Amino acid sequence: MKIVLMTCGSRGDVQPMIALTLAIKAAGHDALLAGPPEKATWADHLGCPYVPLGSDLTAFTDTLDGVQAPLDVLRLNRQFRGEVNAQFKTIPEIIGGADLVVGSSAIFALSSIAEHKKITYRYIAFTPQLLPSAHHPHPAFRRQGMPAWWNRAGWHLVRVLDRFNFGALVNVHRRRLGLAPLKNFQRHILGPSVIVASDQSIAPIAPDVTQSAVQTGYLHLTQPKKTLPALDQFLAGGPSPVYCGFGSMPIKDQVRLVPSIVKAIRRAGQRMVLARFWDDPLPVDAADDLFYIRKYPHLDLFPRMAAIIHHGGAGTTATAAVSGVPQIIVPHTLDQFFWGYRIWKAGVGPKPIPRSHLTSNRLAAAVDRCLKTPRYRQHAGRIALAIQRQDSLSEAVDALVNGLWIGTRRR
Repeated sequence: MKIVLMTCGSRGDVQPMIALTLAIKAAGHDALLAGPPEKATWADHLGCPYVPLGSDLTAFTDTLDGVQAPLDVLRLNRQFRGEVNAQFKTIPEIIGGADLVVGSSAIFALSSIAEHKKITYRYIAFTPQLLPSAHHPHPAFRRQGMPAWWNRAGWHLVRVLDRFNFGALVNVHRRRLGLAPLKNFQRHILGPSVIVASDQSIAPIAPDVTQSAVQTGYLHLTQPKKTLPALDQFLAGGPSPVYCGFGSMPIKDQVRLVPSIVKAIRRAGQRMVLARFWDDPLPVDAADDLFYIRKYPHLDLFPRMAAIIHHGGAGTTATAAVSGVPQIIVPHTLDQFFWGYRIWKAGVGPKPIPRSHLTSNRLAAAVDRCLKTPRYRQHAGRIALAIQRQDSLSEAVDALVNGLWIGTRRR
């Protein structure tokens, strides 16, 4: 079977799709992943068949000052509209001869093109929050734990707005393909059956979801071991440090946050490992209690940490969870607020601190509370054991190849 998978966005959108592509290939199928051009070398290094699709969205995001200001939101929307137009031009050639196509992230053209070419289509969701429910808001809304009527109203509002934004854009291309206009844009993108690639130990599919779906667990990518003697020496020099990294935030915002983060973790009396996604100069010099790290596999790093401070991306949340380490989430956009809320409700970490509310004092208090509350690590360990018992990649391959999603809403 020839299977073509597609994704766009940051590393967090690409990494689980590389893992799934490699698993499909290992199962004896002809697998190909199409994704951001800047990730091609990395995919090739891992042995993943890969073709470039779209533009470097990470580079575009790094031109922004943040992703919360209205002007930056408008720029992001315009950029993604351009991506959708480009997808309708390039995808038909990429999926030629495919028996099955699989979309994820903001691949909004694939479902229509697959319909036109009569190719089976499936979608991978990295969060159950993408499935409409009264139990959680649409990812566009940040407030969690709201009444059911509020969440329903939000989903309805987004459906209305989509008719004038991405739904309208996709319908322009559908008319050119001779296809009927969409009445529900999001339902069309999700397709007839969805694989929810996240761990039900943290966030199961809501009980009122009507969408056909199977929850497999997160698709972890096993990467080559990386030798870093300086890290080993740092870790051996004292108690387990606190990790902090905000991978999907614009570079300007990450650099701006470093001094207050260092101040907060030092105030809590902890050592720290800071993920660095930018070039020199460093906002704060490395020291006996501060180690900067770049491109080190999280699956190898996180189990050695005392706690993980991060932005709340689906992949980082899942990796910290399977590592059995407490988490402090600082969300700034989309489903990060959902994951921050779910980690707090699961008892794996304190209440999330939205990026707009982040201060050195608040972060220091959260770190202190996280490390001095035994139940956080106890809950983290229990959830890690539950996650480790399942084979998410095999379940996802079975669901795609053998159709094990049929008539299923949850695992």
